Amino acid sequence: MTRTHKQIGLFILLITADQLSKWWIQQPDFHPFTVIDGFFNIIRAHNPGVAFSMFADLPDAVRLWLLLGVTIGIAIAVLFWWWQERMRAGITSWLLALILAGAVGNIWDRIQLGYVVDFIDWYVRTDSTEYHWPAFNIADACISVAVVLLIFTSFKKT
Repeated sequence: MTRTHKQIGLFILLITADQLSKWWIQQPDFHPFTVIDGFFNIIRAHNPGVAFSMFADLPDAVRLWLLLGVTIGIAIAVLFWWWQERMRAGITSWLLALILAGAVGNIWDRIQLGYVVDFIDWYVRTDSTEYHWPAFNIADACISVAVVLLIFTSFKKT
């Protein structure tokens, strides 16, 4: 199995995990639950915007087409970058496969539902307050981890 085939396999695995987890969260009998008290819950949230719900207040038709257009454009650019990197020995092509999987997972939600399904709720509880990170999903995690690692690896000497 070639490096490219393995990257495509990872891409398919991550999209499948993302979509199956979102399917499960959207079942009528799903009930939010605590995984680690004071730190981590599984919830159901619908995000019509992008990261941190930016652009969620735009009119529905404008927001949907704007976010789909931008996301698809970025995904196409990343796909071309991946195509150029896929056979090189570095980690970049693997990270681009993660970004593509995340983008496709969220594009699928946006086309199918008009919003992105989020469910991972990380937070810190103090005596009087809970501080929550915005809810996210597997696709978001793929994108975030890959972008951070791409930035980190860009600083290494070539």
